[in-house]
Amino acid sequence: MSRKCKIGVFAFLAAVVLVIILSGGYLLTLGGVFHPTVNLKGGNITLELNEAYEEPGFKARSMFHDVSDQVTVSGDVDSTKTGVYTIVYEIKGTTKTRKVTVQDTTPPQITLLGNSEMHVFERETFNDPGVEIIDASCDDGQSLLQIEGNVDMLTCGEYELIYNAVDASGNASSVSRKIIVEADPALVKLHYAYDVYDNTAFEWWFNKSENHQRMEGAIAQEILDKYAAYYLGPDDKVIYLTFDEGGNDITYIHEIADVLNAHNIKATFFLTRNYVIDNEEFMRSLVDQGHLIGNHTRHHYDMPTLANEAQIDQFVLEVLDCEKAIQQVTGTKPVKVFRFPKGATSERAMKIVSDLGYRSYFWSHAYYDYGPDISKEEAYNTLVEHLHNGAIYLLHPSNKGNYLAMEDFITEAQRQGYRFALVSEIE
Repeated sequence: MSRKCKIGVFAFLAAVVLVIILSGGYLLTLGGVFHPTVNLKGGNITLELNEAYEEPGFKARSMFHDVSDQVTVSGDVDSTKTGVYTIVYEIKGTTKTRKVTVQDTTPPQITLLGNSEMHVFERETFNDPGVEIIDASCDDGQSLLQIEGNVDMLTCGEYELIYNAVDASGNASSVSRKIIVEADPALVKLHYAYDVYDNTAFEWWFNKSENHQRMEGAIAQEILDKYAAYYLGPDDKVIYLTFDEGGNDITYIHEIADVLNAHNIKATFFLTRNYVIDNEEFMRSLVDQGHLIGNHTRHHYDMPTLANEAQIDQFVLEVLDCEKAIQQVTGTKPVKVFRFPKGATSERAMKIVSDLGYRSYFWSHAYYDYGPDISKEEAYNTLVEHLHNGAIYLLHPSNKGNYLAMEDFITEAQRQGYRFALVSEIE
């Protein structure tokens, strides 16, 4: 073997010996031969404010034995306050530390109270529903609130309020609300010039459909057309379900709505003002589900009795106060569909309603459901027996029979090829 080769072999053996010595020393150190060792699980930790600190754990060894139970741990973490905390682990002269950083990077949570879009009327007082603020660093989240913008209740238009919150750590968030100031419909006045129109009062009547044929209504079609009034839709296989409710002590209107929603059927609900304002959440639910809320006046009066010069303002308020309530409660501009209470009308009353921008809807089928409850079978039979193209059905949700029969009636009508629509779709 040459001298050069011998040198190479010796160098290699020396390197191997060095590795063995270093590895042995390392293993002896890990085993705690020279002094105890402490190994921390997880290393340093970062927590969010109010996040509970949980000790990740550690292992201590001495002379190749587990001596973790001999380690003394000191230091506290207050996760309700931001900062850097130190946890100390000690055993027989060996000390290890863990840094626990509590930080706040979560912005305040701002929740709008009330609708994100509000419709209000000029010259009234705007009552801001406000917001709710929750922040991890502050017990009184509302103290962080700053509002940008204002609402001029004397001027119609669109306004925006921006609700801002910045916490002690500089985290910021904001939400906004649109406020639409509109002309108050209840302030509308009509110039009285209606004596030329006949005010002979009558209650709507109709000939019941026989053999599913379309029948004539109480007055000539040309009069109905003149005042945008309807009792039938087009001669197509379409049914227009309408429900009249004025605040009966017992009503199944919620149950009926549930049945309609389950079948994705849209209907028109003609409601009086008191029912609208007493059932705000339900009103918004109806609108959200695609139903139509129609105007059934404020007090459910016979409107021809008000269709005179002395009482014209009261006539107008009966209609517009209900319109205003629908708009205030639902936050949407109402579709102008109207039904005369009890179907009591006159040519003059129809003219006035038309001048207020409304279309009036009578019906081509109704029955004695305004009295005592009838059976499911009786309700179902009359609904199915009188099916006809373009039928406008007047139903009262106060009668349990209508509720009990509704699902089966929908199923049967659809089996016969009918679909359901809103009266506002009639052209």
